Amino acid sequence: MAAIVLAANTILTAAGQIAALVICVFVLLFILVTVAFNLLTSFATSWLEEKVQLIKLLRPYVESINGSARSGERGVAPADNAQPVARVAGIVPQRLNDIDQKVEQVSDRVTNAAIEVRARTLQAKTIAKAFFLPGLMHREVTKEPVVDREGLEFTSPGYRALMEERPEVIPGREPRHEEPRQQVMPGQR
Repeated sequence: MAAIVLAANTILTAAGQIAALVICVFVLLFILVTVAFNLLTSFATSWLEEKVQLIKLLRPYVESINGSARSGERGVAPADNAQPVARVAGIVPQRLNDIDQKVEQVSDRVTNAAIEVRARTLQAKTIAKAFFLPGLMHREVTKEPVVDREGLEFTSPGYRALMEERPEVIPGREPRHEEPRQQVMPGQR
């Protein structure tokens, strides 16, 4: 009997109808948003597909331009029947290489000329000094002997260390007969 009393309550009946109406509105809004999202994604997918097709159409042109640019870097001229952009892409590296070679040749000539001019001016100065002022021309003479009193020729520390270890390579010196030093390990004292 209590279940009948609850079903006959008008407040609960009205609240149930309002809840059903709210649920229907939310379902309707969810369906509308879903349809709008699906339409948006379908338009975006079709737009993206068009762009992909454009890229697929451009790919052979780009590859031909890249190929002619690579062949131009190697020095191979592009064919006359090639596309104009590909021909330009093949000719530009060749012209840049030609310009670079010409610049190197000219800079080498300028460098050689500058060196020659400097050498000639120093030569003329030295000749004039020697001719007009012969007292100023002195050559430096080293008074040091080539071999020092120990018989060593060079002042290099490595050479000296080697000669102290193996003196028999110097004529007139006897080899050393020393016992090698024994190394003491830590903790062996």
